[in-house]
Amino acid sequence: MKKLLALLLALAMVFCLVACGGGNDEEPETPDDSQGETEDPGTDDGGETPAGEQKPFKYGFISWGTADEHGRTLAAATQWAVEAAGGEFVMDGSAVSAEQTIAAAENLIQGGCDIISFCTYAGEASVPQISKLCQENEVYWTMWDTTIADESIQEMINQDPYFVGTANEDQYSAGYDTMQKMAEAGATDVIVVKYGVNIPTCDDRCEGAYDAAEELGINMLYEIVAPEDYKAAMQNALVAYPEANAAFLAGSGTQSTAVSAAFEEAGKSDYVIGAFDYFDSMGEMLQDGSLKVINGGHMVTGTFTAVMGINAFFGTPLSEEKYSIVIPYLTLTSYEDYELYIEYASEGAAYTSEELQQNCFPVFNPDVTLESFQEFVSNWSIEDIAARKGAEA
Repeated sequence: MKKLLALLLALAMVFCLVACGGGNDEEPETPDDSQGETEDPGTDDGGETPAGEQKPFKYGFISWGTADEHGRTLAAATQWAVEAAGGEFVMDGSAVSAEQTIAAAENLIQGGCDIISFCTYAGEASVPQISKLCQENEVYWTMWDTTIADESIQEMINQDPYFVGTANEDQYSAGYDTMQKMAEAGATDVIVVKYGVNIPTCDDRCEGAYDAAEELGINMLYEIVAPEDYKAAMQNALVAYPEANAAFLAGSGTQSTAVSAAFEEAGKSDYVIGAFDYFDSMGEMLQDGSLKVINGGHMVTGTFTAVMGINAFFGTPLSEEKYSIVIPYLTLTSYEDYELYIEYASEGAAYTSEELQQNCFPVFNPDVTLESFQEFVSNWSIEDIAARKGAEA
């Protein structure tokens, strides 16, 4: 696994993947070329604060809100890093479209934010305009749960001196590992449920699952793609493939309840569900055994992209080049895992300020490097949380 993570770090330094949640059909806006070349901000703010030194800052975080489990934990986890570095956290939770993402960036910048971060889940059309805004206002920025699919946009932001980089998950490995865990739980004949069409995040998870299934001799029977009614679609699949004893949900984990109901109503009590994306009733399903593995807990993508932007603002960037950080999913396979997650990550701080200061910020620990930072990030797991908190995993 460590060899794989090392390889991922090397690969992640090149932006050639895809945005989380896919793109949309909007044409990206092109920044006004008339503004000329932008000077590199360097690491000095005019002499008032020396380069490479902690200083006050306001951090602007853009998301869709905090009504769901992922949104809530994402906002909280971003604050872990901001508080560890001594900054002020400001959130705009109105971004449910590319246009609203741009508007949120404008609001945060006008409100005095020195650093902002966002995700391209609503499409990449927001990226060029936000880049332009940040350059005009000398605001550092990062993207979480994102890599860019449009090469022209990537080339453009690579020239932006205020763009630091991105963080995303290794979708392929997560899909592969999930199928392995499903096999260990007894899965032999699997129906795949995809939540969308031509969404790279979803496709990469499925590619990993299919490769694991081939190696393990598991039968991949059928694909359900973007169903309007998950339960009805699963019921129809079980009629066509009565031998099915497992379902791989490549996303929309909340639909695990509907898939479970379809198995039960088909008279099957011994089945395996593996899914992505945490949901509020996952604890109950892990406890009764109807859910065997669930991937999520990637709220730390907010934590670590905050680290990236803050370090640049402090004048201690972890790389002079744009870079991407690979974050593991937090995978739950038991109710005990769920309880530990709730106590120390969902309702508590998985990392203390001291842990983040010593492992993420050169202003607190000069020995921090990009490589050591990625290694620290890569340890994210239930076992890692348990070890640091003195709990049992």
